Amino acid sequence: MRLAHQLSLTLLATALAAAAAMGGLMAWNLRAGFSDYLRAQDRQRLQSFAGAARAAIDQWGIEGLRAQPQRLLPPGGDLLEGPPGPPPGPDGRPPDRPRPPPGGERDPARRGLSLVDPQGHLIWGRSPPPGRQPLEEPIVLEGRTVALARLMPRPEAPEALDRRFLQRQFLGMLAIGAVVAALAAALAWGLARRWLQPLTAVQKASHRLAQGDFSVRLPRRAAALRNEFDALVDDVNHLAAALQSLESSRRRWMAELSHELRTPLTVLRGELEAVRDGVRPFNDERLEALSREVGRLRRLADDFHCLALADLGALPFHPHTLEVGDLVQGVVARHQALAAQAGLTLALHPLPPLPPVRWDGVRIEQVMDNLLTNAVAYTDAPGLLEVTVEAVGEGVQIQVDDSPPGVSPGLLPKLFDPLFRADPARQRRDGAGSGLGLSIAQAWVQRHGGRLQASTSPRGGLRVTLSLPSSPPP
Repeated sequence: MRLAHQLSLTLLATALAAAAAMGGLMAWNLRAGFSDYLRAQDRQRLQSFAGAARAAIDQWGIEGLRAQPQRLLPPGGDLLEGPPGPPPGPDGRPPDRPRPPPGGERDPARRGLSLVDPQGHLIWGRSPPPGRQPLEEPIVLEGRTVALARLMPRPEAPEALDRRFLQRQFLGMLAIGAVVAALAAALAWGLARRWLQPLTAVQKASHRLAQGDFSVRLPRRAAALRNEFDALVDDVNHLAAALQSLESSRRRWMAELSHELRTPLTVLRGELEAVRDGVRPFNDERLEALSREVGRLRRLADDFHCLALADLGALPFHPHTLEVGDLVQGVVARHQALAAQAGLTLALHPLPPLPPVRWDGVRIEQVMDNLLTNAVAYTDAPGLLEVTVEAVGEGVQIQVDDSPPGVSPGLLPKLFDPLFRADPARQRRDGAGSGLGLSIAQAWVQRHGGRLQASTSPRGGLRVTLSLPSSPPP
């Protein structure tokens, strides 16, 4: 069964249960109230009869009534007559009342009325059927009870007129209940479809994502109409965007990887074919050129392997206690000559007091080598490279600044993506690496629990900030 049907049936069942409970309560209240009304009417009739009997006893006495019971009735009237009604008809009855059977309406005994003395002897009327307890009203004259007025209560089952009245009320409630049920069914179906509409859209979008269509996006509703389903819609949109970005990165990665591998392989093939065809002699120079291309392939393979290990969280890591100042000074000293050959000045700012740290010194040196190598390769001569080290909180921050050219601000977050190419002004120079160096550096920094960020340098070029805690996470 579909969720919409289940929700509709649940809402409908709830509405019907509420309507049935309310209808049952109303029916019970109506029946109980009607019974109370009938009992009150009987009590009023008994009191009216007791008043008439008191007047007759006061005038004729008990024995006079016993001898002539008809004295209890007024001449030509009914002792239970109420206020004046419409003018009587030709036969003395109201025009809208049917003729009763002979002796019916004018015979109070037929209405269950009777009069007995204090000892229970019948004075007027009929004795009650055995097993039924009548209502009693004492008749008091001069401070003593002289008689008892009795009225047989109505049976539990209402008379025909009473039943018709109750039936009409119950039929009315059933009709109202049927209308309420129809409205509840329509409302439940509409609400179920409306509530489940976002979930249906999410289901369709998820199916498209499973089929590999990562361009799917779900529309967002206005803030005033948002609910929990809209948060799910946002999550699906974010998931689709992330999958689309990953798919785009995968395709670009495969294209860049094939390009990086094809270049040294093409050079190797050309050199070998030239030697085979006798175009070039096979000497030490050719052998060195072939060795360089093989070395380039090996470095590419090592870099790709390192990134794969980083994705798996399996980078080899061997931290030990070391001095930051000694590490930075050693790396800067190794690059002084390279910077001078490129017409650049490499300066190390005076080192402040630095706390001892627990790093993998080999990997942090590799990160620093990569940053300085890139700075030398991508800075125009004459230029300036500056290295600044300072203690920040419970860690150390290292900054590498260079002079122009710089990188467009919009491209700065992408510098650490594998095989990313920056602005043409900072394209790779001859002898530069594979384009994976910053990605590998980022992986090693993150393994230490630190951050590697790129920003615009006050010198006009690029600033790379390396932030590392004193101790790596466990």
